[in-house]
Amino acid sequence: MNEHNDGQGARRRFHTDTFDKIADERREALLAVALEEFADKGFNGTSVNGLARKAGISIGSLYSYFPSKEDLFLTVVARGHDLLESAIGDLDPEAGFVATYSTMLERARDYALSNPQLNLVYLDASTQGLRHLSSRLSGSLESISAELYRKVIEAAKRKGEVRQDVEPGAASFCLDNLLLLFQFSFCSDYYRDRLRIFLGLPEGAGVDSDSLIASMVEFARRALCA
Repeated sequence: MNEHNDGQGARRRFHTDTFDKIADERREALLAVALEEFADKGFNGTSVNGLARKAGISIGSLYSYFPSKEDLFLTVVARGHDLLESAIGDLDPEAGFVATYSTMLERARDYALSNPQLNLVYLDASTQGLRHLSSRLSGSLESISAELYRKVIEAAKRKGEVRQDVEPGAASFCLDNLLLLFQFSFCSDYYRDRLRIFLGLPEGAGVDSDSLIASMVEFARRALCA
């Protein structure tokens, strides 16, 4: 397996060189099947034999690309990591706390709506049942947003926008928890129903996500801002 640090401290590669050498179309088709299977059945419920059969390849070929089911799963997770990084990578920490957090919530919603299966895989990867994968993930999924939150809060404190007594790490943790629960409500029936219940909406009712984002941003502003 070709697994390495990319110089950024977190990025890893879980597939073999052989996988890089196959045609792009074939590579994308296999990852699409893997994403569908992991999103639908979860890591534990996904059968390697069934996945290979659905992808139209032999078990031997699959294992020549990925040494284990874990490696294939982590490759799919890494793809979600890359998309998330591209979604928030251009945000400017100096743009202001309120504007940046509002944009992060909007992009979390858009990411979840555009990539519902990846969102489900990420939700599965974050559960206690897959804790044995956490050391291999090396915190890469969280490192992107954690660094951005800290930079945004520290910049806002310098400008006097956020109170000086706000601890950036604790504040970042709270803000990201709000964002994650909001993001998961677009892919998980449990989190969707949970959100509806807390908002006092009847079963089956839709959520005005723009209004909810505005309310969440105002809540965060009142909690942190001077």
